[in-house]
Amino acid sequence: MTMSNNKTQSGIQPPTAKPSIPDSYVDTMPCDPSLLAEIGRVTWAAARLHSGVRDAIDTHLGGSSMMPFTKTLGTAVRLLQKHAKENNHHEQVAWAEYIGMPAVNRRNAVVHGVTYTFVLGSVEEQAIGTLEEGNKLSRLLVPELRLVTRELIEASMALPK
Repeated sequence: MTMSNNKTQSGIQPPTAKPSIPDSYVDTMPCDPSLLAEIGRVTWAAARLHSGVRDAIDTHLGGSSMMPFTKTLGTAVRLLQKHAKENNHHEQVAWAEYIGMPAVNRRNAVVHGVTYTFVLGSVEEQAIGTLEEGNKLSRLLVPELRLVTRELIEASMALPK
């Protein structure tokens, strides 16, 4: 519920159109640069997969559609699966179930993970923490992030047209 002075009942100010902190704060945020590069690759590979899924949906719809841009990657893959079922495109149905959604779930583990610091020997390291099936905590470091990127790239390459 919003009150007249633009504060919520809890007293928290809604975000402004532009952040109030200076741009230099971005560079001072604690982070591991090697993880940032790999998270960027995961994001880019997911965006490319989303583009391919959009193109496949457009084929089913008979033309260009902006619809998938308003959907999450997972929703777009499920939408493709729905259209593929309706049009008896069995390869796309199987791709969505066995390749597409597993790749989306791995991507989601990265982007919905939380950062944390751990000690390895005498060195502090940073990682992305996420839950796998069965609520098992998983630590994502550079090798795991690169694996997710490869899974997303392979999902894009395997998407039947």
